[in-house]
Amino acid sequence: MTEQDRIRETYRAYETSGRDRLWDLRNDGYARLSADRDRAVLELLARSLPGTKASFLDVGCGNGTLIGTVIGRWPDVEATGLDLQPDLIDEARISVPDATFEVGSADDLPFPDASFDVVSAITLFSSIPTTDMEHAAATEVARVLRPGGWLVWYDLRYDNPNNPAVHGISAKHLGTLFPGWRQDVHSISLAPPIARRLGPTTPLVYPLLNAVPPLRSHLVGRLRCPS
Repeated sequence: MTEQDRIRETYRAYETSGRDRLWDLRNDGYARLSADRDRAVLELLARSLPGTKASFLDVGCGNGTLIGTVIGRWPDVEATGLDLQPDLIDEARISVPDATFEVGSADDLPFPDASFDVVSAITLFSSIPTTDMEHAAATEVARVLRPGGWLVWYDLRYDNPNNPAVHGISAKHLGTLFPGWRQDVHSISLAPPIARRLGPTTPLVYPLLNAVPPLRSHLVGRLRCPS
């Protein structure tokens, strides 16, 4: 089984086991986590996209939700999405017809060198099963980014003891994947197992718990490709 097959199998298992219900936006705490994440990512994109005809790649784009939001906010952006799962790419092509979508793997991006001003990796690297594939994906991101371009990042910083298919990416490890890149990341997102239990107390309790740094389970920020 290839590394790509392992990733596909993981996502199939999420569906068949019902684990994908953990990401249900009808849960107040998880919806708050998701809104905070989306706001942070969009703020980073706003700071990173050049003013005219920017080119943007979302690696691991799923069904194209982020790209649809980007195009809605910045209609001049030339947006491209890539994902391993053909069914999600089919959904994305239908829901966001003004963007380009490709089936492919992060460690072998089907794009020319220096094609994009900004690349996003949103909960991508934590699902890559081997260190070798991580480094290959990082090399590919560096290849397709223009010098001085930005990688917008959101991903786990802790391992998940309940899900061995994912792993944390610390700021230190991020530096080994992208050596020499300017890095500006910080912790975000109340740990999902806590957030999901907040229920109607979410508006009051979420910000209080999220103010405690060790309870924040992810890193968000951006890294700049050396010029």
